[in-house]
Amino acid sequence: MRPIDCRGAGVTLAEAHGLARRHGAAGIGIVLASDTGLSVLDLDAPLTLAAQALLRDVTGYAERSPGGGVHLWLGGSLSRNRRQAGIEALGQGFVTVTGAALGGRGRALGTLGSVPEQQGSAPPDSPRAVAPTLADREVLLRLFAAANGAPARALLENGDWAGLGYCSPSEADMAAVRMLRFYCTDPEQLRRLMEGTALRRLKWEQGDYLARTIRHALALGGPVWRVPAG
Repeated sequence: MRPIDCRGAGVTLAEAHGLARRHGAAGIGIVLASDTGLSVLDLDAPLTLAAQALLRDVTGYAERSPGGGVHLWLGGSLSRNRRQAGIEALGQGFVTVTGAALGGRGRALGTLGSVPEQQGSAPPDSPRAVAPTLADREVLLRLFAAANGAPARALLENGDWAGLGYCSPSEADMAAVRMLRFYCTDPEQLRRLMEGTALRRLKWEQGDYLARTIRHALALGGPVWRVPAG
């Protein structure tokens, strides 16, 4: 392959906004790094009590994320991402700015120093429900035969996220993983199943987006399929 010189190939911020509106994008991507002076608290939906407390106590601009949660934007750098259940402190990687601001918070950035010291430290592992091991094909057969099988098939095989009422591809990705998670709780198998769907797109190859979506879906917990007794 020949090297590519991408200098001069970018667009202005105004042009990026125009492209996002014209193509119905969920937002504009920002790359976080240790030298950008930006960090984000990514609060999963539904918000946990700890996430609600952070949103109440940490001031600054916050907006709805593509997945339906909340992004709280902060000034300050993190050398690595940190996570606890339902909350991820991001200082590295790709984050979408949606512009869907939460009311009453203003436009100024919050400060990383206002985040509690323990935020993002690794909590003790808590037990979670584990589904029996099924082959990939068996997972899909059981999902498509379930009560929600028709919309699940439309989402996974046709990629019809807009027709099913999802606000963005990212929201549909989370929903798809949650559907599959009922029958499969192994992250590697979930990744393999997702990559075989019609939802797959370029964003999945950027950073750890798909792995993070799977982690979020698993962290939300919930019931799993069990082998019928007898």
